[in-house]
Amino acid sequence: MTSEASPTDRAAAVRDAIASAGVGESELHADLVAIDGVGEVVVRDGVASVEVSLPVPSERLREHLASVIADAAAGVEDVDSVEVGFRGDPADPGDRIEMVPDVKNVVAVASGKGGVGKSTVAANVAIALADAGASVGLVDADVYGPNAPALFGLSERTPDTTTADEMVPREAHGVRVMSMGFLTDEDDPVIWRGPLVDEFIKQLFGDVHWGELDYLIVDMPPGTGDVQLSLVQHLPVAGAIIVTTPQEVAVDDAGRGLVGFARYDVPVLGVIENMAGFECPDCDEVHDIFGTGGGDFLAEEYGVPVLGRVPLDPAVGTLAPDEGEDQAVTGAGIDLPLIGRLQLPRTREEREQTGSLPPMALRESGGEARGRLRAAATRAAARLNQAAVQFDH
Repeated sequence: MTSEASPTDRAAAVRDAIASAGVGESELHADLVAIDGVGEVVVRDGVASVEVSLPVPSERLREHLASVIADAAAGVEDVDSVEVGFRGDPADPGDRIEMVPDVKNVVAVASGKGGVGKSTVAANVAIALADAGASVGLVDADVYGPNAPALFGLSERTPDTTTADEMVPREAHGVRVMSMGFLTDEDDPVIWRGPLVDEFIKQLFGDVHWGELDYLIVDMPPGTGDVQLSLVQHLPVAGAIIVTTPQEVAVDDAGRGLVGFARYDVPVLGVIENMAGFECPDCDEVHDIFGTGGGDFLAEEYGVPVLGRVPLDPAVGTLAPDEGEDQAVTGAGIDLPLIGRLQLPRTREEREQTGSLPPMALRESGGEARGRLRAAATRAAARLNQAAVQFDH
């Protein structure tokens, strides 16, 4: 026998049950309902349909959230079964400026020192969020060592422009990308003093046609210099992700970067520990080549969560296919007798095809590193939702 409760009351009861179960607290470091991560809830004919609006790139975390949501909702009266869907629609903090009026969240990815894999993490987080349905851009703000063109496999370097003289970002793997690497020759060094860097950083945001974005990921140069100062002074940074490796010297420098953001009231979303152990393919044992505990130390010392630990995997930095793998790209055309093949104009996708592998977050063969990167991106999205909700209140 069913109750006399209205569909609206039943939906509210399901939402309350999910909130009471604390869904997300153990895996996301945030309550899914409290951070506006649950969208529409409908109960009809005994079926509760729950929409998770938080972008969840991690397959493992999607399965986990679907399971605990189903368990929570199943206890509600008149609910016989539960369906859980996912849609990438993050919370909007509402803090906009004229320079980037259509960007919801500006997210800095930073490190205290170079060589810890910051650019690789930034690229993979951006791609994972885009793969989950969010609209994402990436600014390669490391003006002295831009890596985005190589990481995204973008060979054509000069950006297009609009009629308003705005640069148009290149796009790859669902992410709009702008980099100093598109504006200089590949081997040319950039030797600039602070004022030039400040002006260029403003141009990377204000003179680029970004369009509407849920996330604009900013790949910062290492350290706490001019670029970091320009970013926090000119833009409403929604949060910062700190990348470190386990060893002490990297952790010390990462701590300085973390404190630098905190001084400008930029929320630190958490720490991603890169190169966290190497699993030997011959003996299947994990070797802590760079030590252990760096991410945990930062988390405990500064009260921020560890978003993920990415193992040391040579494949993460491998962009070229295996030898012997067919890399040729044949454009559209027609074969004519006695003349040969007449090629038709190549599409943009063909022009930008370089034969490089996609970043690890998209590789089906990515293994543990792929899963850890996508989980870290999911937790970063949850923390951004949390920051947006707190800002709104």
